[in-house]
Amino acid sequence: MNNSPVIVLDFETSGLSPQYGDRAIEIGAVLIENNRITDRFQSLMNPGFRISSFIESYTGINNDMVGAAPPCEEVMEKFAEFIGDHPLVAHNASFDRRFLDSEFGFIGK
Repeated sequence: MNNSPVIVLDFETSGLSPQYGDRAIEIGAVLIENNRITDRFQSLMNPGFRISSFIESYTGINNDMVGAAPPCEEVMEKFAEFIGDHPLVAHNASFDRRFLDSEFGFIGK
């Protein structure tokens, strides 16, 4: 059995594709070491625009919540520190990877 540490992450987003201007609005992640959660990272993020009523009802995240949240770039800088060089795991990996790559692109990572 491999007990290497991994980061399990999940994004909530303003839509389906960063290619069309959608951004992350929340990230949650845990560090798993030796089959136990040893650290957590969670933050709402402000994409810089209003999110749709569909996304509000789908995610439970509303415009007041993202309006009070730190900007995506600030959150992603902190998240980059959190993940370090650990491998990443995600349930819908291709979706989350597009947003991770896009958000890291905004901060040059």
